[in-house]
Amino acid sequence: MIRPTSVLFLFSAIVLSSCGHNSSEPPGVLSEETGTTQQGSLLKQGDIGTYEITLENLAPATGPGSSQPLSPPVIASHSPSFRLFHVGGFASHELRQIAEDAFNDPMLTFLNSSDQVHDVEFGGPPILPGESATYTIQASTGFHKISLVTMLVNTNDGFTGVDKVTVPEKGSKVFYLRAYDAGTEENTELAAHIPGPCCGNPFVRVPTRERIRFHRGIRGSGDLDPAVYGWNEPVAKLTITRTG
Repeated sequence: MIRPTSVLFLFSAIVLSSCGHNSSEPPGVLSEETGTTQQGSLLKQGDIGTYEITLENLAPATGPGSSQPLSPPVIASHSPSFRLFHVGGFASHELRQIAEDAFNDPMLTFLNSSDQVHDVEFGGPPILPGESATYTIQASTGFHKISLVTMLVNTNDGFTGVDKVTVPEKGSKVFYLRAYDAGTEENTELAAHIPGPCCGNPFVRVPTRERIRFHRGIRGSGDLDPAVYGWNEPVAKLTITRTG
């Protein structure tokens, strides 16, 4: 269901080697097929499918407010020609605000106004390390791709997600996700520039203009201790299950 509303939670790669990489999916995800799937336009003409989207935070639980809580994600079903981000490209204004401050409003406005988007879902509390959240979204003929973005909130402009992965015809698909650097803010790792529970300073940034790349992790160059706020790859697990 498309529900425009304000979401702002300022509450204050290497992939698994045990599964084969599905070359039809974007770089940065490892796809493990757990149901009967088929690539391409999966839904029959006029068909509308209902899907459960479960996002699990794989970051280590190093203490209250530590490691990397995930902000409430934004999820969209859309056409194959539509995309939210890609490695090597520049982050949009809408993606920048999610990656820097977990501010979803601009992205929701953009998605809800696009004729290439079928459905949008978002919300809930932040997803803490070791926890998961489940959302429901619909896809239809010609709108059988799913994209998702969520901030790693104890970073300057770190995020994770997927860009236009294909829904399963039936059963489930599982994706292990890497972390990305949006390239829009210098990774100072200073408390004064980070909105998450470690620091509580939203909308303060040292802007940059770099391309999206895989995140290098917490380096300990500022106020953040890598042992407390760092993570291993993959940082999240995404399961897409057709339920109707």
